[in-house]
Amino acid sequence: MTSHLCSQFAVLSNELRALDESNSLCLRDIVIKHQYILKLSQDLEEIFRAPNLFNVLVGSLEICALGFSLTMGNWAQIPGVVLFLASVFVQILMISVFGEQLIRESRKIGESAFLCKWYNMDKKSKKTILLLMLRANKPQKLTAYKFSVISYESFTKIISTSWSYFTILKTVYTPPDNKYE
Repeated sequence: MTSHLCSQFAVLSNELRALDESNSLCLRDIVIKHQYILKLSQDLEEIFRAPNLFNVLVGSLEICALGFSLTMGNWAQIPGVVLFLASVFVQILMISVFGEQLIRESRKIGESAFLCKWYNMDKKSKKTILLLMLRANKPQKLTAYKFSVISYESFTKIISTSWSYFTILKTVYTPPDNKYE
């Protein structure tokens, strides 16, 4: 769904960039399409904000626990733990890629509106384009229940947080004494 939204933003961006005084009548349709895509984006955010939060929290804990298991476990566990750890990294990275792509494509709307030939249009069209540019300044985004924006930055935060939890756990953990006297 995020890919569909991003492609719709890209199509709209291309339509805006091609806009000039001869086809300024299409501006109304472009604004309606933009509003529709924004509504779809908000619906997507509402649907996936709880699952995104779950993925972020559980993924962070899984990375911490798997890293700890990797350093403290026996050699037979290493391949399975590494494979599971890699799958957790990929899952969180994919969510971040889609979130970053949505932010980037929704921002391009404002840039494309500025790049069209708005300076040759009538006053009403200029105002409409200005409003479109102002609205596009607030990019669409996916969040983890509004706790964190899903993006590359959040991916690095998750890794950093997991590393912090891991180092605390490793510092606090004392292995059991296996000596029998």
